[in-house]
Amino acid sequence: MNFLDLVIIIVVVEIGLILIVGLQRRSFPWFLTKQDELPVFDSQALQKFINYSFDPYLGWVRRPDSSGIENGKNGPIIFRINAEGSRAVSFETAEPVVAVFGDSYAFCRQVEDNETFEAQLSRLEGFGVLNFGVGNYGIDQALLRYEHKDLPDTVKLVVMAFVPETICRIQSYWKHYLEFGNTFAFKPRFIVDSEGQLTLLENLMQNAEDFATLHEKLPALREADGFYEKKFRSHQFRFPYIASLMRHPLKQSMLIAAVGVRGLCRALGISSQQVENLPFTLIMKSNLRDAYRLYYDSESIRLLSAILLRFKEGALRRGHIPLVVVMPQLLDLKLNKNKVAPYQGFFSELAQQLPVLDLTMKFMDSGFETLYINDQYGGHLSADGNRLVAKEISNWLKLNGKSVI
Repeated sequence: MNFLDLVIIIVVVEIGLILIVGLQRRSFPWFLTKQDELPVFDSQALQKFINYSFDPYLGWVRRPDSSGIENGKNGPIIFRINAEGSRAVSFETAEPVVAVFGDSYAFCRQVEDNETFEAQLSRLEGFGVLNFGVGNYGIDQALLRYEHKDLPDTVKLVVMAFVPETICRIQSYWKHYLEFGNTFAFKPRFIVDSEGQLTLLENLMQNAEDFATLHEKLPALREADGFYEKKFRSHQFRFPYIASLMRHPLKQSMLIAAVGVRGLCRALGISSQQVENLPFTLIMKSNLRDAYRLYYDSESIRLLSAILLRFKEGALRRGHIPLVVVMPQLLDLKLNKNKVAPYQGFFSELAQQLPVLDLTMKFMDSGFETLYINDQYGGHLSADGNRLVAKEISNWLKLNGKSVI
């Protein structure tokens, strides 16, 4: 092969990559190019977000007295939010004694209102349980929501419930840099100094007009969000595309292949749930491995510890019992089926300073496959999985907090 042949091959491969990435990113926004540095917001989608979800302090939140619908594995799932901003259930007459804050596992995606672990705990114990979980929250947002939420005087126990991947979410300032394509998700974040003191960086999006001036905010976002350099830029395709591919050759090649197979199967009318979920499953596995590495990073665990200890101190000041509940995703269990998950050691040590209920081993020992709905988001809990969570919190109450409550 002479030099000219080599140049021709490189040019053909470069053009091929440009065409493939350009085509595939239309249906799978995880493929980044230079235009993703300053994405163009869809005006209708943005207005819907502003009207129904946007919050200048927290980033996003469910509106009180609202409802929504999502596609469940077995059909549509309708959820309702009551006047207090809690996910509603059909039996809300009992006085609330427990309030839960956290992410989509606290909110309990993919199950009906009366199948959430909060609803099942309420039935078990005979008192009300408020559900303030919000999809895709980090515990930083959950903590801020708790700190600014007026709770009934009857509430005695406050639960902070989340997935281990929160160690990534708390370091994110614009989720687009962490979860490519999640362009409306601007949020506040904490930074921590060497002594564990927290400083809050407020959400840069304070109103609808701020979205129109995103270009002015990019320098501050990039500086405060470490994922811009170590993840977003690292995975971005830019000329030459071959060099971009070689930064993560196996990951990017597998993703290109998975999206290509999905597109082919769709065209032939032979697609399946496994084929449809495969590209996002690859992303989820990669994200979890990134999160696991952060549990060995001193700055990351210092930030996570500081946020959780702030939760403890704030709860005690308000006369609440604090409880941290760690709920593994389905992929967490699959990736660590025969070994200890990297996050387990952290939460075991944290339990020396505040109450922690890490449910990883409970799920691992309970034939976990039946406790999850194998969706594209890494597997949310089924009604049975939420029943296990309710039972374990009930058992914890019997051993630790029942007399107080």
